[in-house]
Amino acid sequence: MFVIAKHAAAPQAWRSPGVASECLVAARVGYRLCVDARPAELTHIGPYRVVRQLGEGGMGVVYLATAPDGRSVAVKTLRPWLVGGTDGRRRFEREVATLVRVRGARVAEVLDADIAAEPPYIVTRFVDGTPLSAWVSEHGPLAAADLRILARGLLEALESVHAAGVVHRDIKPGNVLLAAGGPVLIDFGIAHATDDTRLTATGLISGTPGYFAPETVLGRDPTPATDVHAWAATLTYAATGRAPYGGGPDLAVVDRIRRGEHDLTGVEPWLASVLDAALHPDPARRPGVPALMHAIGTGEPPTVTTPPPAAEPPTVAVPPALDDTARFAPVPPPPLPVTPAPPPYVPPTQVQPPPLPGYDRRPRPSRKPSPLAVPPPRPGGESLAAGSWRSRLAIGLGGLLLVFLIAAEPYAGGTVALAVLLTGRIVWRVQRRLFERREARGAQRNDGVVAALAAPWDIVAAALPCLAQLLVAALGALVVGGALDLLDVGGARTPSIAAAVVGTWLVWRGPGTVRSRHGIRSMLAPLDRSREVAWVVLGALFVAACGAVLVFDSFGGGWWPSNFSVDDLSWWGS
Repeated sequence: MFVIAKHAAAPQAWRSPGVASECLVAARVGYRLCVDARPAELTHIGPYRVVRQLGEGGMGVVYLATAPDGRSVAVKTLRPWLVGGTDGRRRFEREVATLVRVRGARVAEVLDADIAAEPPYIVTRFVDGTPLSAWVSEHGPLAAADLRILARGLLEALESVHAAGVVHRDIKPGNVLLAAGGPVLIDFGIAHATDDTRLTATGLISGTPGYFAPETVLGRDPTPATDVHAWAATLTYAATGRAPYGGGPDLAVVDRIRRGEHDLTGVEPWLASVLDAALHPDPARRPGVPALMHAIGTGEPPTVTTPPPAAEPPTVAVPPALDDTARFAPVPPPPLPVTPAPPPYVPPTQVQPPPLPGYDRRPRPSRKPSPLAVPPPRPGGESLAAGSWRSRLAIGLGGLLLVFLIAAEPYAGGTVALAVLLTGRIVWRVQRRLFERREARGAQRNDGVVAALAAPWDIVAAALPCLAQLLVAALGALVVGGALDLLDVGGARTPSIAAAVVGTWLVWRGPGTVRSRHGIRSMLAPLDRSREVAWVVLGALFVAACGAVLVFDSFGGGWWPSNFSVDDLSWWGS
């Protein structure tokens, strides 16, 4: 991402005309980092007309542009220092020629490039989608059905990339776009083409440490197994909302990567076994793309083809025994004693520094997750498809039940709506606390105890926002119902039903309800994993919803308990 110069500005040859350069001082390594700034105004890049800027990263700036034939493309202007000098341009031209051969529906293919231009640029297919990192950051972890689509789509992308002899080396949530037709991998091969060293001689790490492979940290050459590791790390983020090696200082994260201490807490069992194999520290022990594709499709653990063991040396035949008459050569005298050389100097053993604070060196094996063990990285809402059809059907039946409950008994229905909002928000608060705690300290055994001790405070903290949300829903329902009643629209029960529909919609989609929605969806996650549990819950909701409809149709609306009288219980003793 940066040009490193020892206390000096970047050479003039690395800068393009009209482009300024800002220099920042990295105090920890004592180097000056120079970042090229983009031109103030850019209307055309070669023959491509710039529409708007899409993003900016360490390699350059990405623009949405229009090609001469009218189609939309993504043009990435490269930092001048990436292709500085004649050798750099020739190397980059060879790599681009390789990348042009990469073709597939799951990759953003390279369409054109001009390394000699100012600034140099690469043109790729434009993909209209949302980065996986942005989606998970806003909506929370993906549902099980979406994880399968994402896993298979990225494996198809790796098949296309590896078939062209390219190693991506930079698979991460920010380089995965969620498009209408499925996931698409972008920026493939750029790191390989520029020989982007991840760990420099000065110890400065460029990129996102949470998705490095152990061999990358150790300075070894990348292989397709490196992309397999990054694939698993990206899926872990999509399933849990966090990187597999946790957060904290970069050195602590790199040390966990080197030791292979990944945390798969919160990943469903069918996927956890696959990711655990793909995150193995030894590249030779990781399954290949075909094995992973088979495992994702069948749910079986992936198989790893290990090299055959080395052949043992042949057994040496024992010569036949000699008879007593055999003559032997005289035995030579023993050699003179040799004075041993002094041992080489060995420096004193250095004391290993203590572990970084908040970091547990013990390996953390994957544990069976629970619905509350899937924390979002921040307050979120739905997953990519908002769960499977079972959870969506449960939400629909619950909404129908709440509509007729509010229409029949507004006070009782409002109490149920408040309980739903409060429960969802409490679950969201517990998930957020677990996520923040694990980001700072990693997964601990006492996480559940800490969450239980904080439950009373969660109830108090969630009560006030839920009351405000319920008040907004009640006001909306009152306005709609009152207006229909004054205008005498429909039958006698139309205002009650319309008010109940508006109130239920505001309870689910009103302002400030996104956190409650996320908590409720997390509670419904077991329905997507267990068919038996789903049928029991859906059956109960269906019976309750039908009962509420029949009660409202038979007795109409009421205002219990405000209209309750002791005389109403006279039938009990008769």
